[in-house]
Amino acid sequence: MPKRLLLIDDDSNIRMMLGDFLMGAGYEVTCAESGEEALRLMSESLPDLAILDLGMPGMGGTGFLERVTDRLGRTRVPILVLTARGDMAEFFADKQIAGFVTKPADPDELLAEVQRILFQEGSLPRGDTMVVGDDVRRLVVLAEANPIRANALREALGKAGFSVEVVRTGAEAVEAVIARRPAGLVLPLDAEGLPADGVLEILRKLPAGQELPVVVYSAEATPGKWSFIDPRRVAKVTGTDGADIAQAALTAIV
Repeated sequence: MPKRLLLIDDDSNIRMMLGDFLMGAGYEVTCAESGEEALRLMSESLPDLAILDLGMPGMGGTGFLERVTDRLGRTRVPILVLTARGDMAEFFADKQIAGFVTKPADPDELLAEVQRILFQEGSLPRGDTMVVGDDVRRLVVLAEANPIRANALREALGKAGFSVEVVRTGAEAVEAVIARRPAGLVLPLDAEGLPADGVLEILRKLPAGQELPVVVYSAEATPGKWSFIDPRRVAKVTGTDGADIAQAALTAIV
């Protein structure tokens, strides 16, 4: 049975373009031109994922989000938000948004994000744990642009009992922390795009990141690079050995 998507956008051209594209990819797509219409449709049947444009008249995307978010920040269904990245951090800090796509939305990028969210929602209960048999694994976000190193670290963290979501850049790590509310964050000192000190500075301002355990690793033990990292808040690992990083994560995430 195809997954059901609810596409919420007041622009009829966007609804037609993205709706046709997603239906061509095998999804069942229902469209709403307003937050009010989306709420009515959801009262009749909940979709597997809602794709939401924020800039709509009337209730708007923000009003819709407030109506479908409980006091703990959990949404009734997974929400994929279409927005400018600069708008994202402050508003979504207290909401468990499943993902973000920058406008104007590239159809292929949107499809990839839809597939990622639906895969994770099918594998994970809403929250930060994944049950495998009698084993409970905590979710960790890993930011690593090198695919070989990312696979090695994912395997090491998995063996240590963690479920791992891999992103490439520091900015994507911030988004993942806001959207997924993980048990911890692992990233290199020189994370691509936004280095670790920049990530930590943003997280200090967000409810989702203020108490988040963080492990930062670096292949080089350069004192100057570490001077911006507060050891009271962050576990530091010199080197990229997966076992060492996994052990640091186990120690930090209690």
